[in-house]
Amino acid sequence: MIHMFEKVIDRRFPACELLFLGDYVDRGFNSVEVFTFLCVLKLNYPDRVHMLRGNHESRGMTEHFSFRSECLDKLGDEIAYDWFMECFDTIPIAAEVFGDKSGNYLAMHGGISPNMRSKKDIDEIDRFEEPPMSGLFCDLLWADPLEDKHARKKTFTSNAERQCSYYYGLEPVKRVLSTGGYNSILRAHQMKIDGYNAHRWGGQNAWPSVVTIFSAPNYSDSGNKGAVLVLEGGKFNIK
Repeated sequence: MIHMFEKVIDRRFPACELLFLGDYVDRGFNSVEVFTFLCVLKLNYPDRVHMLRGNHESRGMTEHFSFRSECLDKLGDEIAYDWFMECFDTIPIAAEVFGDKSGNYLAMHGGISPNMRSKKDIDEIDRFEEPPMSGLFCDLLWADPLEDKHARKKTFTSNAERQCSYYYGLEPVKRVLSTGGYNSILRAHQMKIDGYNAHRWGGQNAWPSVVTIFSAPNYSDSGNKGAVLVLEGGKFNIK
């Protein structure tokens, strides 16, 4: 996290706005510090820092992985852990990004859902709870895009890898983009060896319908790069 700020963000912030796509905890030794650091940024720059909820910002995931035990080891009792969980319950689950000359985007941690026709469906979710394991709330945090070779042939298929939610293809994405006037869907949730993947489902030279951004390098010793998307001056750049 600190390296990301030193290399990419420091020279732009706070003149720019920051959007984080979720999964701040688990899978590491400094989840308490990472999430606390982001909360301090949010408190100091409430209009410049925006955080979305990932599938790991939940009781079920943090108990199964490492964050609950990290809280107990570092902070000593369940009270601090419960405070984190209450905070997680308040984090927004999607965002609109208006990039001026860079275009407009819909962002979430995971993806779209068979239960979603437009952003109005997201607005109607009561998000202040533990994420369910089915339905639109679940899919926004858990869904994945289909492999590029299948995306033009299928709409939704069950997501056996996650044991919940769906894989989604081009047609439902096009519908959501067209209805909302968006260029692409921006999401995270999947490790990519280059730190990102531009899913160009309309062909090699087409604008990407979905862009996966994964900012954690060497995730679980995978040797991957980490990436940050920068929308600036009409340009769409991945660092």
